[in-house]
Amino acid sequence: EVQPAPEGAGSDRLQPADVFRLLTTSEDQTLCEAEFEELFTRLDLRISAARKKQLFAYMDVDGSNQIDQKEFEEGWDFLVEQMIEEAADSMGVSQERILLAMMALTAWLGFAFAFIFLAIQGWFAEGTFETTVQSLFICVSGGMTKFLRKKTSAENEEQVKELVGSVFSQSR
Repeated sequence: EVQPAPEGAGSDRLQPADVFRLLTTSEDQTLCEAEFEELFTRLDLRISAARKKQLFAYMDVDGSNQIDQKEFEEGWDFLVEQMIEEAADSMGVSQERILLAMMALTAWLGFAFAFIFLAIQGWFAEGTFETTVQSLFICVSGGMTKFLRKKTSAENEEQVKELVGSVFSQSR
């Protein structure tokens, strides 16, 4: 039986004490390892058994193989942080991927600015050699962009032909 959060605790926010009362089934008001692991099952988080044991050990400060409400509340922020990281990792969003995406974006912006500045300079340049080198750079950067860019489903020639054929067959 879940008791409501105390007055002023923000009843619209989930409190650690509420989660603890939801998970505990024993009369001694402590969580065993199986009850603790039920949290991850209820939240549908796919966390390895070793990671669950590690989190349980972190929250079991006194080493009694039981987590009381005080231990649970003290370790709640760490637990939430770890669950968010695990959920993000399972969706493919990790710090490494974010860093890689930021580096790729920075490189792309650098190429875009170089392209724009060289195109402007090439437009106003009078020397043939400079213009040729700049035009070559512009062609190479355009080719790299085309090669590295992912094609959308609308650019698949087979799908476009199939779509056009189905539209014409329906209009007849």
